Amino acid sequence: MLPVKRIVIIGGIITSVMIAIFAVSLNANMFEQTRISQDSIQHISNTNSKLKVIASFYPMYEFTRNVAGDRADVSVFIPIGSEPHGWEPPTQQIQDVQNTQLFIYNGAGMEAFIPAFVSTGNFPNTTFVRASAGIVMHDADVTHMDSNEAGPIIAQGGKDPHVWNDPILAQQEVRNIGNAMEKADPANAQYYENNTVAYIAKLAKLDQDLRSGLSNCKLHTFVSFHNAFNYFSQRYNLTDIWVSGLAPEAEVAPQDLERVETLAKQAHVKVIFSEDLVDPKLAQSLAADIGARTEVLSPLEGINDTEQKDGVTFLDKWYQNLAGLKDGMECQ
Repeated sequence: MLPVKRIVIIGGIITSVMIAIFAVSLNANMFEQTRISQDSIQHISNTNSKLKVIASFYPMYEFTRNVAGDRADVSVFIPIGSEPHGWEPPTQQIQDVQNTQLFIYNGAGMEAFIPAFVSTGNFPNTTFVRASAGIVMHDADVTHMDSNEAGPIIAQGGKDPHVWNDPILAQQEVRNIGNAMEKADPANAQYYENNTVAYIAKLAKLDQDLRSGLSNCKLHTFVSFHNAFNYFSQRYNLTDIWVSGLAPEAEVAPQDLERVETLAKQAHVKVIFSEDLVDPKLAQSLAADIGARTEVLSPLEGINDTEQKDGVTFLDKWYQNLAGLKDGMECQ
């Protein structure tokens, strides 16, 4: 098996406007959380109003809504169809957070705006729940990044945030979300617990299906568009050659493209994977240069409007990924 070749160019810049508004201060090894006031909890219990929850982006929203069922109002913060790396919230959405009890986010720099949120103290009735709390993360290579690009990653621990693409680690995120919802809304704690267990079982089934589907493949290397599959690749003993770094819209230097081409040819790769929220032209050009074809491999960072209308789920997307990987790696 080829060693994992890493080409890291990481985008994601927090603008000076946000820096001027907020002071960024965060210990990445802590479970960032502001305490829900007892008055807020009592209000939920006494009036039977639903718990209000905001989830940062698509996988966090999917996990949260499956735990919440019909007992909580769950919305997504980063709009459907938007690439979340480096995304910054408009003023109206910041104000929306003040009216919610829980804000669920992944952490580790995926949501660059989170340190500023937590440090302001402007959300006294909101608990910020880091779904990745307790997960041992891989170090992110920030050596090839300038200070603006590296800042958000370093400020939030210098780790690779893409843990949701490992179904085992995703189970821990769902457990953390379930625990937070049970604490915030104890009247419905058993309901949330039941939903948590049920969804974890679905993720366990996904893990089994991935192991089975990828167990007998001619190739063990694939080329992804950006570095979102480190946890996945290690879980299933695969080699991922990636074009961009931790952020898919980062500029890729010509020498880095040449290196990817060389590695792909050496591994006899026949498919270059593009992404669903990023222009596929670069992947198509790379595929043409090495005589390969393109397919979509979603990093599960979002879905498009059509998929949303069709009710496509996180699990649906991963089974689509499995089919694409089996085709690309010639699995039996």
